[in-house]
Amino acid sequence: MLVLSRRADESIVIQPAEGADQAMTLAELFAAGPIQITLLGGSGRRVKVGIDAPSQLSIRRKDEP
Repeated sequence: MLVLSRRADESIVIQPAEGADQAMTLAELFAAGPIQITLLGGSGRRVKVGIDAPSQLSIRRKDEP
């Protein structure tokens, strides 16, 4: 499980992982199972999010300029 902390108005990006076949269908991407998102807690404007996803998917913080 990947655990990220996010504040209000911050984002998470989920996309095919580097090296994944770009021709994969959605069914193939999710053959190993769905994405599961768990809210683990928070304080103030910050929330901890746990994410389980198939290895073909990359999950990262979206960096805003």
